[in-house]
Amino acid sequence: MAYSNPNLLPDNLSSFEGNAHAWVAGGNTTLSVISGQWLAGTYSLRFTATAAGSVAATTPRITGITAGAEYVVRVPTRRNTTTAGQVATATVTWYNAASGGTSLGTSVATLTLTGTSTGWTYYNHSGLVAAAPAGALSATLTFGVSGLAAAEYVNIDDVYFGAAPVRAGNVYGYNTASMEQDVTGWKVDSGALIRGNWILSTGMGYSALELTSAAAGSQDIRTNSFIAVTPGKEYTSYALVYSPTLATTWYVEFRWYDAASNQVGSANQTAYSVPQSATTRVGITATAPTGVGVTQCKVFIRPQATAAAQVFVLEDAQFFVSPNVANNLLSYAEYSTEGVLPAWTLDNGAASLYQVTSGITDGYFALKVVPTDLGTTRATLDRLIPVTVGTTYQVQATIFRHSTDAAQKVTSAVRTRIDWYDAAGNLFLSDNPDQFYAIEQAADWYAQVNTETRTCPDGAAFLKVGFEVNSDNPLVDCWFADNITLLQAASEYTLETDNDTGCVTLTVNYVPAAGSSNSNVTILRMDESGKSASMRAYGRTWNLAPYSSSTIVVEDYEAPLGSRVWYSVQWSSSTGATKGARLLTQTVSAPVLADADYAWFKSPGVPALNTTVMMEAPLKWSRAARSARYDIVGRKNPVHITGTRAGRTSSITVLVWDPEANALFDSLLDAGTPALIQAMPGYGIDGNLYVSIGDVDVEPLAPDAREYGWRWTLAITEVDRPDGGLQGSAANTWDDILNSAAYPTWEDLFNAHETWTDVLTEG
Repeated sequence: MAYSNPNLLPDNLSSFEGNAHAWVAGGNTTLSVISGQWLAGTYSLRFTATAAGSVAATTPRITGITAGAEYVVRVPTRRNTTTAGQVATATVTWYNAASGGTSLGTSVATLTLTGTSTGWTYYNHSGLVAAAPAGALSATLTFGVSGLAAAEYVNIDDVYFGAAPVRAGNVYGYNTASMEQDVTGWKVDSGALIRGNWILSTGMGYSALELTSAAAGSQDIRTNSFIAVTPGKEYTSYALVYSPTLATTWYVEFRWYDAASNQVGSANQTAYSVPQSATTRVGITATAPTGVGVTQCKVFIRPQATAAAQVFVLEDAQFFVSPNVANNLLSYAEYSTEGVLPAWTLDNGAASLYQVTSGITDGYFALKVVPTDLGTTRATLDRLIPVTVGTTYQVQATIFRHSTDAAQKVTSAVRTRIDWYDAAGNLFLSDNPDQFYAIEQAADWYAQVNTETRTCPDGAAFLKVGFEVNSDNPLVDCWFADNITLLQAASEYTLETDNDTGCVTLTVNYVPAAGSSNSNVTILRMDESGKSASMRAYGRTWNLAPYSSSTIVVEDYEAPLGSRVWYSVQWSSSTGATKGARLLTQTVSAPVLADADYAWFKSPGVPALNTTVMMEAPLKWSRAARSARYDIVGRKNPVHITGTRAGRTSSITVLVWDPEANALFDSLLDAGTPALIQAMPGYGIDGNLYVSIGDVDVEPLAPDAREYGWRWTLAITEVDRPDGGLQGSAANTWDDILNSAAYPTWEDLFNAHETWTDVLTEG
């Protein structure tokens, strides 16, 4: 069946494979089910003329009719003679009730049965396209043929009555779109247009517009009627075309007209190279001009003939308001690359318009990118898009790659980007994009949907959107991008570095789509060397932590000073076996110390105890041996027995200059838990140094107790990074205490905590 919608006719009205029929014969007509003369299956229904004249029969009521909807009827016919002048007629009678009721009128299609052959011939399959009138609930179908001699007969089989497969939003009626009944929706200045037997689009029907050229040159096929349009609105048109005898160029063109049908402004057109005998989708997207009085347009589809008598075919014609995403700041042509290739700048690659069939992309075309070399290719849309300072924008794109060997795993990586420009159109701030989203898959096609949010900085007036793709595998020969949007949106995440607290705060606002794979979340810090560390949550770590679809706040007090880090957020099932959405941030600078003579002493689990101290001298390390020597009787040399050498130990001396810092440092030591020492790069401690603190000595720096200053000497041993979550926050302020409902008065605060350290650590 070449129609995509269900047949409303049961078997005894359509294909007769039950060796029965329910048609009601008219005058001069005998009906019989016949085997051996069939189009589909085994049986067909024969109309035999009792005397010279016409035959006809009518179906019972066909229910399930929707008022206003278009319907298509097809009655394949077989003749046993080729009597000239025979005419077939299909008539639909509409009713306002499922049974009984009143007739609302008829829709009729007449087709002269031409040709010199008998049997089932496609060009005599009668077609009818009609809209059900207001109030219609049922219909009947009457089929008749005139000009028969006595005992002459015709057969029908594979009869269809169903909703026309109208594409959503298409301005064209079904007959203009598919030419199932006739070609009255189109015209040409020279050459001949007929309804030909062509199926270019499965599900749209059995017929297409067929043009035979009268001479060489442009064959200007165009819509017969003007189409109303609105200035400033974007429109898209498509058609399937076919050139059975030659490869040639087809042009698709919008021409804009005013209310008096005068062409105004310039026409917009796109050229397509259509191979011989290859069904090809052609299309165009353009915005109706403003300020020139445009109220209507026509679509021209123009194959270029090289001689007379050349055949060109057109089907599945569409015209609609471009279905852009609501509030998209990109045009539909930029969003979907439909019928026109916007201006893109490529670094390490070339762009082209590519016809693609995909369930995850919009329309029929996509942006194709072919890398020049392996590695990263960047594509930037040339248009400057106006922006507002302080507003957050989100760019999203569907990006997919093609591999020439579906059996081999290849790694492909993608990301989007936003670059900022000043009022003069000069680059103001180049994006520090999110990390590449890399996937390893063995498949010829693989797609990812990637997003990024950025907030417009002071001084920027425009932005440009773009994307980057990366693969070092030569099996990835090309990339495609589609569904590109630019919307105002909330930030997916924010990163803030606080030098005063030695903390990077990650706030994740992004909420993935609901699903079992999003029930838990794991968050890692990644450093420049590729090492990762699980982030601490309050009371636990962000390692398969339960997720409640709310904002996530991560306070990272352990980012190595002066380094560059980024964060990976992975949603998954409770076991981590099923991966869901993921968020990879941009890189961010970790905190620094203004005075490099100081170092941080931090409690990994109680950040309120973190404090800075002055290093009095560089660290000297000792590593104890884990070995022994044994003298063996009769041997000159002893036997050496050893194990892995012990870790580093040292004695560190630090200076503290004010009472508050001294008390805080003392509280950190009270906990007895491992500590983190951080210094600026190049000051004797590389990266993070986690230590176990042994015996401690403290002495005043001055003989006069009224002068502040203490020297602490600590025995330390290097340990691995401790597990565990966070208790409290170094970011708590007096306002947090003041605004807390737990402490209406100072007395309530004093009753809850014995010391100020307890306030800091417990909140």
